[in-house]
Amino acid sequence: MDIRAFRTELGKAFYADGFQELRLRKGASKVWALPSSEVIAYFAPDAQRRAWGFNLFGTIGIEIPKLRSWLNEHKSGQDCGIFHSGFIGYYTLNEEVLRDFRIEHGLPIPFDLWVGLIKDRLNRIPQTLDGLIATYRTNREALGWLAHPGDKAAWDFLVQWMHDPDPSLSVPYRLPTGQIAHDR
Repeated sequence: MDIRAFRTELGKAFYADGFQELRLRKGASKVWALPSSEVIAYFAPDAQRRAWGFNLFGTIGIEIPKLRSWLNEHKSGQDCGIFHSGFIGYYTLNEEVLRDFRIEHGLPIPFDLWVGLIKDRLNRIPQTLDGLIATYRTNREALGWLAHPGDKAAWDFLVQWMHDPDPSLSVPYRLPTGQIAHDR
């Protein structure tokens, strides 16, 4: 099997499990998302062919269409700061179960199992903004790596934005050193 066939079969498994393929914004790569309008939980695959077989890594993430619309209207270009590619996400190599999606050439590929495990992870993400914030405040463990302390600035901004979506809000941005700054 070549990488195209691998990705095709993976796509079939996502469709069969109720996922939608979509672009989170114009010009972005397609992701696999569970149907939702307020909070989009998604998986952006990074399928890699190796000499010995295949790896399936990717990004688990959250996009918030209402926040994205506000950013597009009030904070275009570089002014969207840390939200240039989405609200928040992490690479699956960080997650104990999802980092082990690899298979040797010639062995049956458990696409349905892999997609089911990704779906289980995405189903832990609340589908409403109020539910997402409540989970972040009371049960961060349910969000896993999405609630990593390194992403506190994104969550703090979301809480502030939900309370008062004033166009003058300063969006956090990343300095070349990797540190987060809050004022421009």
